[in-house]
Amino acid sequence: MKQSQQGRPRMRGQSVVTHVEKALRERGVGPGERLVVAVSGGADSMVLLDALAGLQPRLGLRLHVVHVHHGLRGKAADQDAAFVVGEAARRGLGVTVGRLVPAERPRGTSIQVWARDGRYRCLEAVRDRVNAAWILTAHTLNDQAETVLLNLLRGTGARGLAGIPQTRDRILRPLLDVSRDEVETYRVARLVAFREDVSNASDAYRRNRIRHHLLPLLVKEYNPRIVRSLATLAALLREDESALAAVVAALVSEGVRADEGAVQVDISRFRSAQPAVARRALLEAFRLASRDAGSLTRAHLQALVCLLTRDAAVRLPGGLEATRTGDCLQIGPRVVAAAARSDCSPPSSDGSHEIPVRPGRWTSWAPLGCRLRIRRLAASAVASASRDRWRQVLSPAVMTGGPSLRGWRPGDRFQPLGLRGQKKLQDFFVDAKVPRRERARIPLLLALGRIAWVVGQRIAEEFRWEGRGAACLAEVEFQEDTDAVPDRPNPHQRS
Repeated sequence: MKQSQQGRPRMRGQSVVTHVEKALRERGVGPGERLVVAVSGGADSMVLLDALAGLQPRLGLRLHVVHVHHGLRGKAADQDAAFVVGEAARRGLGVTVGRLVPAERPRGTSIQVWARDGRYRCLEAVRDRVNAAWILTAHTLNDQAETVLLNLLRGTGARGLAGIPQTRDRILRPLLDVSRDEVETYRVARLVAFREDVSNASDAYRRNRIRHHLLPLLVKEYNPRIVRSLATLAALLREDESALAAVVAALVSEGVRADEGAVQVDISRFRSAQPAVARRALLEAFRLASRDAGSLTRAHLQALVCLLTRDAAVRLPGGLEATRTGDCLQIGPRVVAAAARSDCSPPSSDGSHEIPVRPGRWTSWAPLGCRLRIRRLAASAVASASRDRWRQVLSPAVMTGGPSLRGWRPGDRFQPLGLRGQKKLQDFFVDAKVPRRERARIPLLLALGRIAWVVGQRIAEEFRWEGRGAACLAEVEFQEDTDAVPDRPNPHQRS
């Protein structure tokens, strides 16, 4: 492994140092300011650390390095941590190694989401402990382009196309305007040592497939400057988002208020608002009522929009209900379970109706605001197929077994993967800590008249892929805005 040299960066690396210094000065970082630097050991984060160390004497910075050990990659992860500790010590910097415990991952949370959330919690905890002004991460211009494409392919609105902000809360990304080629030029010129994570070469993750295949194709066949073009698009949309957010904030300030455990919306204030403004203001009202907008689907949001023009009631996630009477719309705890419903409310399932699933085509499931597709997967593609809570590989028998979707019925039983005997679905929900109010929203994928997959929870033992031959890929796609859908990032992705 090559070791970096001390001293001032050569001219070829000046663009990196200039961008880092500019980002710090624009955020008012001055002499004596303490900064937490997130360092995975990968090339991008090691270049950021080297540039900051070079700027340290001139700007009077106080740097503290943080490395997060996810506990997922055995000796390789241990070696990453040891490398970062050594590099920090060589530069005379304090260092903290935060450790995540995979066994503590909540059931139902994907490893990727758990790792990302845990990483940022760890960084924030250290920032608070050392009283630092900012957390610096090494996201680059290429990361920005990949994120825009990732969100576009998944289905998104302007907010998703706005990509990664340079700042969020106390997080600052000084390399966001620096391309990966510029980072590599700096690294070579400075002989910056780094650790290579082999998982970055895997195509199991969608972001890696975009990085390795889609972006190079777009550069070669369509636009040599596509990375910069996508980043420019994101910057322009962030400006639009900022302007729109100010208008929404004004409407919320005038027409939304918290009152005795519920949120009151003054419909008269919303009548003159543009649909995009009203929709986002209603989303903010739900956030105020629930403190969690992540579970609000596009179908629920559209149902709230319907309440601006008619008196009705809409059941919302988290045990909440929105009711409209006259010019008052209230969002609060569901008081009466059998409250009236309107046709703009997301339909609920009583488990009595089966929806046929045609292989290769998407089938909508309104109660969860999602759609499901099953398709054949060649044996050669199974190993590289990413799997998580919403994407599973099953036996090909699912394809030919008259597949369908329906909701939970009393008395339903299946054999969860890994268990020897059958189990009542009700008992499975209890053990999995699925709230009672959410159980009817969960679709069941049936084949041969039996449960093949309790979607988002567990596949059935009898429909597991045997490890050879073709398979069936079942995947779920949520019909909602990007901010409301958890991404499936690579937990080891270098930054």
